Amino acid sequence: MQWNSSLVQEKISFNFKNTDLLFLSLSDPSYGKQINQPDSDNQRLESLGENLLALIIIDYLYHHFPYLTLSKMTALQDKLLDKEKLTNLWFSLGLGESYPFLDVNQERHRLRVKTTNPFEKSLKALVAAIHVDRGFSHSYNWFNKHLIAPLLAKHQKDNLERVNPDKQLNILGSTLLKAVTFDYLYTLLPYVKPGQLKKLSKTLTSKKQQTEYLKKVTTEDWEIITTEQDKISKKSFPSLFGAMFIHFDHENPKTRYRNSKKWFKENFIDEDEVLYDAISSLLRDGIPQKWIIREILGYKSKDYDRGRKRFHEIMDQSSDKISVKTEH
Repeated sequence: MQWNSSLVQEKISFNFKNTDLLFLSLSDPSYGKQINQPDSDNQRLESLGENLLALIIIDYLYHHFPYLTLSKMTALQDKLLDKEKLTNLWFSLGLGESYPFLDVNQERHRLRVKTTNPFEKSLKALVAAIHVDRGFSHSYNWFNKHLIAPLLAKHQKDNLERVNPDKQLNILGSTLLKAVTFDYLYTLLPYVKPGQLKKLSKTLTSKKQQTEYLKKVTTEDWEIITTEQDKISKKSFPSLFGAMFIHFDHENPKTRYRNSKKWFKENFIDEDEVLYDAISSLLRDGIPQKWIIREILGYKSKDYDRGRKRFHEIMDQSSDKISVKTEH
């Protein structure tokens, strides 16, 4: 469809490099069905945005409200994630009357009063689109400017003494782990439905996996962490990950998320195992091998033979690895 992206960008005070991402964030599933493109909607971005928003808020609270107890911090996070607040922000930006794109039979005024509605979902998708387009620091700054700071800045105290530093670090790292994992899967597995991404994410963030991650932490990383965080628990991977996030933040706040994601991916993720789990799940759901080779592994028609070889390499090698782990 023909649309003027500049009108939306002006309303949200943000310019996209890739306006296709903006359009996707504004495409409700009902609209995708109406134009016979059911896979072109904002559901994947919405799920990514949900994880990113949780991290943005906890990151802000960790740095600006260190004197809050953990219970008050998480309660405040829940209030900021309230769907009505997100819906109201969408309308205050002047987006609600025309966006997101909906089925023509949908009545916006009726949808707005529902707890779960297309507006709060599109707000999450928009935050994710900003992140994918320009990076985490931009999505953080945008949401901080439009919702967090207007609500919380006036309540901030000068008291910088941190309450329960170990618990705060753990919740920061736990939220970071969920966001980074989902973000990684979102990028690795294009077109895969949010429900499948969530299942894979749960596996990668499980207690069992966290125990395995701890075994892979290098001596050099422990030295960095224990130097900066003297009370960190060596039995908690989220605390460790939170500490690394703070370390990268001290180095360069603009790249703290990107460097944390890179550190996690390079040190703890076996990508072939992740692909094996994803492909196995897709095959069980009846997705054709040819589609997986083309859309997930990225091999087009002219390279199909190489793609098929890569497909079997992943499935055979990873299956052997899993068998060895089971035996031990």
